[in-house]
Amino acid sequence: MSDRSEPTTPSEGLAFPTVARLELDDLLDQLIARATEVKLTQGRLRGLLDAVHHITAGLDLDDLVARIVENARSLVRSRYAALGVVRDGRLIRFVHVGMDADTVARIGELPEGKGVLGELIEHPRPLRLADLSTHPSAVGFPDRHPPMRSFLGVPLLAGGTVYGNLYVTESEHEGGFGADDEQLLKALAGAAGIAIENALLLDTTRRRARWQAASARLASSLLSGELAPEAEIQQLLDTALDVARARGAAVTEVADDDPATAGVPVAAGLLADWAGRRVEVPGSVTQAALAEGGPVLITDATTDPRTTGVVERVPEVRSLLAVPLSASAPGTRSVLVLIRTAGEEVFGPVEAEMLLGFAAHATTAIEIARGRRDRDAVRVLEDREHLVLALSEQVLTRVQRVGLALTSAASGAEPGLRDQLLAQVADLDDVTRAVRDTVFPR
Repeated sequence: MSDRSEPTTPSEGLAFPTVARLELDDLLDQLIARATEVKLTQGRLRGLLDAVHHITAGLDLDDLVARIVENARSLVRSRYAALGVVRDGRLIRFVHVGMDADTVARIGELPEGKGVLGELIEHPRPLRLADLSTHPSAVGFPDRHPPMRSFLGVPLLAGGTVYGNLYVTESEHEGGFGADDEQLLKALAGAAGIAIENALLLDTTRRRARWQAASARLASSLLSGELAPEAEIQQLLDTALDVARARGAAVTEVADDDPATAGVPVAAGLLADWAGRRVEVPGSVTQAALAEGGPVLITDATTDPRTTGVVERVPEVRSLLAVPLSASAPGTRSVLVLIRTAGEEVFGPVEAEMLLGFAAHATTAIEIARGRRDRDAVRVLEDREHLVLALSEQVLTRVQRVGLALTSAASGAEPGLRDQLLAQVADLDDVTRAVRDTVFPR
């Protein structure tokens, strides 16, 4: 019997001490975790690049905002996302995703840039919260609003100007939004800010072009003589209502001999029932526009005492723009008023500038048209005067001939007939002198 040991078979495998084996397993687990983290990070970066490419593919503002919101929600895996576009320090658009139509209808009006949203507008820097309700600026949610706790908001900046804020709430990650989410959203917001800046510039350019085209069409219509004088201001009002995308418009007219009240010769939209009425002038937007001599812009009519009368008649009004008109009847001054309702973009300085230019151009055309009509009327009167003079000369000549004929006949007539004929001649002489004194005054 041999005492030589048997060789180890390959099936027995390698043998490691227990401690070494545990350390190796731990290292392998760490390596897998790091690889998974790297893969996840790469995926999120690819998502960021795709999102940036996606949002920069178009320049229409409404479409662009919708793209940004959808990409933000997908990028950081949140339940809700929203974007507020800011112009001149005010929230002009608020687009959101994540809530169904029934929920939105139950909530009612969209946010107006107050509370935490207002905090981001006033202080444009990233804001990450584990519980939205704990922030000092939180004002709570409207009735039937879905609960929202985790919150991440970043400003949309371009060239040092804030063009909006991007918000996400209710993170799908355990523990809420993290620093990586904030960095990704900041990167997306950087591209979005530039895209929105370009979209707003394009939107402003298109609006200016629309106003200029409308002004040219209106001037052409006014100068063509196709409109009756009483229809000119109505045409101006209807054009402004359409181009400004307003919900109501009216022209108020103040007579110099009655400055306490204003008549409303024309009105349309939500203000249509104002037509033919009289409104109070003291403390009103009409008085403000006439005193200013330029546009009066009111972003919230419900809090401005100058628009109390408007709000009483049209409770849904929110934004108001008024400009004075130069084309008024003698002894009167007029103001064009436009309104928008809650939930719509408020009037801004650019629109005030464009409406003022439009009104000046249109009223100039109206004055030219009126001047042309006056000249035509004078020309007609002059023609008629020339005709009267020519006819008068002809009539007087014929009357004189008749008088001479009667005088000649009277010289050979009997005394009774002669006296009658001479009396007729005397009457003709009186008529001739009266006509000459009237038509050809000395």
